[in-house]
Amino acid sequence: MGDAITSPTIDSGLEIKPSGSYTNTSQITALQWSYALPAAALAGLIAAVMMLIPGGAFGLGMLASGALAVLFYRRRNPVANVTPGIGARLGALSGALGFGIFAIFTAAGMLIFRTGGQLRDALLQAIQQSAARSSDPQAQQMLEYLKSPQGLALMMALGLIVMGVAFLIFSSLGGALAAALLRRKDRH
Repeated sequence: MGDAITSPTIDSGLEIKPSGSYTNTSQITALQWSYALPAAALAGLIAAVMMLIPGGAFGLGMLASGALAVLFYRRRNPVANVTPGIGARLGALSGALGFGIFAIFTAAGMLIFRTGGQLRDALLQAIQQSAARSSDPQAQQMLEYLKSPQGLALMMALGLIVMGVAFLIFSSLGGALAAALLRRKDRH
């Protein structure tokens, strides 16, 4: 209860130095979650929508997610010093949120438009083409397993895991690149 109130000190160069933790607010380097979460959520939503269109399949939506998260964060918090490490964290957050939104959109689309059968048929066709190219008995046995409902579920789960990891990696990369480019721009 008895915290002493300190007043700013004045040095011989007539520069006022405030006491406490506000000594260098122009160089905030810690990630401020109250600004980061809305920025990452908006960037993740944009990335998820981009990934639903054909151009997003090349990973552009994922890279854009990280870069947009950094841009939105800087817009909300202009005094922040966004290092490439912080940019990568913002990118990873936007990638995780973007992947979640993308997975929800994809699942809803499959339920609404009943495209699950088409996906299953495409997977079975790819498995049959692989089976025709291989003469190895163990490979044939594995491909037969993948044709079963359990095998198709395994392939879908592995596909989701790979997509989630790709979202995290590419969004982190986009965030780190955007932060590095913005720092270079700020220095000049």
